[in-house]
Amino acid sequence: MKNIFIVVLIWTVSVFSYGETVKMDLEECIKRSLTNSYTIKNADIDLENSALQVREAYKEALPKISYTGMYDRNQEDIYGESSRDDSYSNSIELVQPLYRGGLIGAGITAAKKVRERSNYKFLKSRSDLRLLIIEKYLSILKLQRELEVYQSSFKDLDGQYKKAQRKYELRLFSKADVLPFATRVRNVRTNIIRVQNEMAIAELELKNEMGIDREAELELQPVNSEKYDLSLIDIKGDVTLAREKNRDSKIARLDYELTQANESLARSEFFPKVDLRFGYTGEDGNFDGSVEDWNWNAGVTVTMNLFEFGQNVDAYNRYKNETEKYKNLEKKAKDDIEVTLRSNYLELLRLEETVKEQEAAVESSYENYSVEKRRYENGLVSVIDLLQIESALREAELSLLKAGLDYYLSYEKYREYLK
Repeated sequence: MKNIFIVVLIWTVSVFSYGETVKMDLEECIKRSLTNSYTIKNADIDLENSALQVREAYKEALPKISYTGMYDRNQEDIYGESSRDDSYSNSIELVQPLYRGGLIGAGITAAKKVRERSNYKFLKSRSDLRLLIIEKYLSILKLQRELEVYQSSFKDLDGQYKKAQRKYELRLFSKADVLPFATRVRNVRTNIIRVQNEMAIAELELKNEMGIDREAELELQPVNSEKYDLSLIDIKGDVTLAREKNRDSKIARLDYELTQANESLARSEFFPKVDLRFGYTGEDGNFDGSVEDWNWNAGVTVTMNLFEFGQNVDAYNRYKNETEKYKNLEKKAKDDIEVTLRSNYLELLRLEETVKEQEAAVESSYENYSVEKRRYENGLVSVIDLLQIESALREAELSLLKAGLDYYLSYEKYREYLK
């Protein structure tokens, strides 16, 4: 009985693990990906590391306790008349930074900028992943529809091909009337295989991003194909907003501010470093004596670089040049944002007209094919003429499908770029 139960349990798990059909719409795919994608997990780690970096920078101003143990063996005459030739020393010391020439403050500022930049990078990673999932999702829908078009074409052409073969066997058709059908049927069959292969890879990529079982069957829901009212878009206002509020703009601004903080760090090398030191030390000719007889000491140490052949000056000037460079890059980033946003908007307008154009083309091609098919059946046109019209119809259907999905993706890109 126990063995039967185990077999039934394994079979049940196998069915649900490998034969499960997962029905998902676009938003569900996006939510899963934002939770399970390795890209987002790594971006989250970067965000956490930036917060730790800020804590590190603050702790640079806190006291530090260190221990130093030392053993020396020397010639006897180094201690004068003493016969001791071994020296053991132990030291526990507390160091409190008092003044570092702005090093600590600049470090904290830089760490905060890194954290803020990481936050925008994290949001940008989520945005990029969202667009990637939309693109992959639409790609699968496009391939599914493309497969339907080719399967419909194959069914129609295969029927015509079989009719032509029968007429050829009855000597009503010549071989020249049959061969074009055979070529076209093989061509459509090849396209069916190609689309099926591309769809399998696209589905696998989407599953990997969502973190679901690769053996599961995906059933994707269609997207809302409504047309947007593009007249509501205020392109001038959106450009003004994006130049200042777009994540790329803010990241470029933080890059500039980071170089300013690094410039301050380089400038701190011109100033003295002052530390308060307090500790206990013990020294003796044997180890036991060095750990039993301790003396305390306290003092202030001042260190400063007096001459390094201008090395610090060169480093400071280099950081000043970097600051100027990133100031220019910030301006360029804003200009690039405007170009990208306007390009996305113009592409959206073009695709809207393309969809209308392809809708008319499909309607016209369908009517032409219906007419030519009847004329072919009545012997008024050749098989070549019929296949040309059929090919034009399939191409128009595929072009309409691509234009519609590209229109949807383009609108999402435009919206996302405003964030």
